[in-house]
Amino acid sequence: MARMTTFIVAVALLTNAGTAMAQLIDQPAGGDAFEKVQQQFAVAYNRKDVAAMAAFFSKDGVRITPSGIFRGRDAIAREFQRVVDLGLRDYSVQRQVSRREGDVVFNAGEWRAKLGEQPYRGYYSALLIRNGDSVEIMEETVNVAVAAQ
Repeated sequence: MARMTTFIVAVALLTNAGTAMAQLIDQPAGGDAFEKVQQQFAVAYNRKDVAAMAAFFSKDGVRITPSGIFRGRDAIAREFQRVVDLGLRDYSVQRQVSRREGDVVFNAGEWRAKLGEQPYRGYYSALLIRNGDSVEIMEETVNVAVAAQ
C-alpha cells in the first residue's frame, strides 16, 4: 500500500508538467512560443533534468497533485526529484483540450506511465502564461484515475 501511495504521488508530480509540455494531439492554441516550451520540457523530462523541468514553471508557479499543493519552483523541483527517484517510466501524454485567452493558454488531457510493470493513467490541466518573451507554467493540476471495475 505504501508503494502504491508513493507511486500515485510520483505520477501526479511528473504528469502535469510533462503533460502540459509533451506529446500533442493537435496544434497548440498558444502559437510558436507556447509550442517551443512544450518541446523543450519534453527533452528535459526525458533527460530527468529536474532543475530544467522546474525552470519551466513561473517563479510562483503552483502544482496541485494527489500528494499536495506545491508552491514555487523550489518546492516543485523537490517533488520532481522525488518522482524521478521512484523510477517512473514509459511516460506519455495526449492533450485533448487547448484554448487561448490573451497571454494564457489552457491545456488538458490524459497521461500514462508505468512503475515496474504496473500501468497507471490519469488526467491533467495546465495554465501557461506569456511572461515577456518567454512562456511559463503558472499552474498545473493532475490526478490519478481509478482503475475500471
